[in-house]
Amino acid sequence: MQSALALRQLRLVAILAASIGMIGGLLAAADTKTTVMSPFKVEAEFGVDGLRIQNSSSVLNAYLLEQHGIGQLQDISGVAPNLFSSNSDTRGFGDVVALRGITNSIFFSAPAVGLYVDDVPSGSVSSYPSALLNVENFVVKAGPQGTDYGRNAPGGMIDIKTRAPGGKHQGKVQLDYGSYHFSALQASFDGPLNNQLGYSASIGVSDRDGFIDNTFQKRSADDRRSVAGRGALYWRPDDKTQLRFGVLVERVDDDATRLTSLFSPDAFKVSSDLNGGTSIERLQFSFQLKRKFGWGSLTATTSHQEWELDPSSTDLDLSPLPLGISRVIQSEKLLTQEVRVESTPGSQKTQWRAGMFYSDSDTDGNAFRQFMVPPSAFVPPGFVQTERSRYAIGQKNLAGYASLDQPLAAKTTLKFGVRLEHAESAINRTKASSNNFGFPGPQDAPLVRSQDHDFVSASAGVQHAVSGSLSVLAKISVAHKPDGFSAFTGNPLLARFGSERQWANEVGLTFSPPNSRFGGSLLAFWSTVDGYQFERTVPNSTDYVVVNANEVTSRGIEAKFMWSPVERLWWDFQIGSTAAKFEDHRDSIGTRVDGKHVPFVPKLTLRTGVTVDFGRGFSANASYAVVGRTYYDERNTTAFSQKSYGIVNAQLRYRVGQWTVALSGQNLFAKKYYQFVNPEIFAGSPGAPRRVGVQLSFAY
Repeated sequence: MQSALALRQLRLVAILAASIGMIGGLLAAADTKTTVMSPFKVEAEFGVDGLRIQNSSSVLNAYLLEQHGIGQLQDISGVAPNLFSSNSDTRGFGDVVALRGITNSIFFSAPAVGLYVDDVPSGSVSSYPSALLNVENFVVKAGPQGTDYGRNAPGGMIDIKTRAPGGKHQGKVQLDYGSYHFSALQASFDGPLNNQLGYSASIGVSDRDGFIDNTFQKRSADDRRSVAGRGALYWRPDDKTQLRFGVLVERVDDDATRLTSLFSPDAFKVSSDLNGGTSIERLQFSFQLKRKFGWGSLTATTSHQEWELDPSSTDLDLSPLPLGISRVIQSEKLLTQEVRVESTPGSQKTQWRAGMFYSDSDTDGNAFRQFMVPPSAFVPPGFVQTERSRYAIGQKNLAGYASLDQPLAAKTTLKFGVRLEHAESAINRTKASSNNFGFPGPQDAPLVRSQDHDFVSASAGVQHAVSGSLSVLAKISVAHKPDGFSAFTGNPLLARFGSERQWANEVGLTFSPPNSRFGGSLLAFWSTVDGYQFERTVPNSTDYVVVNANEVTSRGIEAKFMWSPVERLWWDFQIGSTAAKFEDHRDSIGTRVDGKHVPFVPKLTLRTGVTVDFGRGFSANASYAVVGRTYYDERNTTAFSQKSYGIVNAQLRYRVGQWTVALSGQNLFAKKYYQFVNPEIFAGSPGAPRRVGVQLSFAY
């Protein structure tokens, strides 16, 4: 009740803030003074105009995100070739994001794919914001990016830019209603307040019934409710200086994790005595200074972020019997500071960027687990084991980075980058065990450890323009992911995991014939990873740890095309194929698994979409997304894998004046699949079923 009340209060605050923003914008619109802020960049309504094809970089605007059904960050699978998000619909907690075969582990390793929103970096993947509000550009950069960003990103970077205020007030209000009693409100406003001040504000509120029926409790098992808001105040005291204060808030009050038994004849039915729940709060404050100089610009960004999970409760046995439950409370606090200097884009032939980055994160957790132990010669019937782990993990990073694009000839450019990083990590962990019979049991000794290491990463590449319509690129990089600690074990030999080092190579070409409405890119990559990090259970225990595979190789291809064969018709297509395999590794019982595919990395991703503008305000689009075979354990067990599947979405729109109404359908052919599999409890997270809905929006 308290969480529901808090959610309603937060909704009221968000709606009030949006109302204030609208009123402020209307008042500002009446101001006759001329703003000195940068003009607002208007994207084409129908998606591909102005979006360039580049190797290793995928750019989407708000329209393309909507066309492909990207409503939250967890829906990003396939928006770039070989990008995949495996999740159980927990708004980030326990998610695995993979790109070109490089991943984070479920809980305790650093992200492989970093995230920046308006130059503000995020912390762990679990703490990544879920809501996508007021997005102007969504860019995915594949391959190591640590020489261009302060936040380490050995697998790639997601770089999101939201709409900034321009010379006039603009706003959009959107209402959605659809299957499973889905309802949502999104609103965004931005504009000048006077000739020096501007603002942007956006909110999102959503509510729907669950996809899964709990037949034991006779209710839907996974209802979802959330509210999010993002705002920023901009101040330009002169034409060379800009200061920005930003805030992000998100509150999630969901029911059970979307899990059902792999043995269930219906993936959307569960019979559980505990319905479970996931409550998450995110809060972020940021301050940024930008200053232009004759040689380029300086950007200094400070942020403080708090993420709190309280709690995530799960029925481990997914049955009417009280055989096992899990309850996790966890919080993460992150402080970052980044100072970056760079040349003015296009002002000179030589382009450069350099910066310093510092981050300090603290993760505190309280994990409770209770389960029934099967009777044996040493265990009486009805024996219930209770375990509680408390842990604090600290991580600090200090890095310096620089990159340079230096022309060697009129058509040839050398690209070089370097990164120096110092990483520290520490753990303080205790565990208490008990049982309902009062039998004494072995207790884990307190675990207090720390470590620190220095890493050097670098990249070098050459880009050559063969002609005005064809260019080629070759690049080699070495990247690192730091070592750390697992909190779900008291064994000091298992708790520590080592660093990960990647040698990455890529060659590719981009083409766009002159005066053509067609363009594309082709690329091949291959990487060798030493000390590949991933998580697994420890046999004959309830421990769960990050381990290092001695060697993993990842090879693949990527292709992207955009084509407008005739006026009012657009087509975009992208496909990626990855073969990420163990080359030198043993599983938890010592069996060699060389040649097996790495868990959480699909063999294929594909997304394609077509938009047709019929004129007179009518338009339609359709998209098709494919995810290839994905394994979720080291042995590549068929029962713990998901075979290839494809999803079809479509939308019909009608626009008149400032109003737009749309009819949409997602997963139109009701494809059944799992987007996450948990081998430890023989459960999976079924993908969303068929949904239809209607949308009404007003923009000015």
